[in-house]
Amino acid sequence: MFRRDRQLSSGNTRVDTYIGKGARVHGTVSVSGTVRVDGFVDGVVEAEKDVIVGQGGLVTSSITAANVTVAGELRGDVKASGRLEIARTGKVFGDVAIASFVVEEGATFLGKCEMLKTDAGHPSAPPEPVENQSPGADD
Repeated sequence: MFRRDRQLSSGNTRVDTYIGKGARVHGTVSVSGTVRVDGFVDGVVEAEKDVIVGQGGLVTSSITAANVTVAGELRGDVKASGRLEIARTGKVFGDVAIASFVVEEGATFLGKCEMLKTDAGHPSAPPEPVENQSPGADD
């Protein structure tokens, strides 16, 4: 149920701890690496690296990690020194304090968002705007 090395289908993130479908954890989950939750966790989730709530996973607790990805459901607050990503199937109900925020179309977010400063001491810079020009527009 817990210690397995896995590769995510999207990306090459190494998963050090896996809480599988059908597993129910009550209490504190503290991981030195990355944890993926496809089951149920009620308590506190802490990871030095990433927390991934897979599609079908349910976490009813606070999460503290470097990065958090939610494709399932999270009912609790998030503190991430890096990024929170909510996939199109993801639902987050809680307040978040993060450095970067990605919400895919179709995702659900209900809560407050506080943008943290990055390591350089400045808020994350917004992406540069892209101009949409048709070929020959300058002719």
